[in-house]
Amino acid sequence: MKSLCHLNMANYFIIALGGALGSVLRYLLGNRIEPSESFFPINILLINIIGCFLIGMVLALVDAKSQLFLFLTIGILGSFTTMSAFSAQALNLLLDEKYLLATSYVFLTLLSCIISTVIAYYLFKALA
Repeated sequence: MKSLCHLNMANYFIIALGGALGSVLRYLLGNRIEPSESFFPINILLINIIGCFLIGMVLALVDAKSQLFLFLTIGILGSFTTMSAFSAQALNLLLDEKYLLATSYVFLTLLSCIISTVIAYYLFKALA
């Protein structure tokens, strides 16, 4: 994925519009799917699976240099689920045959994000 410094103002608008749409879709879908009685967050899991499936489709079918790509990936899917960006990066590493790096990226991301959330929770709970 390329840095955002090459974007023009029209691209910023396209991304913002997609972001607004993706966040509304996430909210609507998240409220339509009820978590199970065991409190497993099935709604979030399904949103992440759907977003990852859709980003795989976009990566396969849409020109990465197009405004449609920006609208769909950074915009809609970026706000719909961050797992889609995570999965796309992992896929890029796998496609580049960087298997050890891909595996490390997946495990380090999951582990460090969970640990970071736990640390922040307890730190700010103690400070509150």
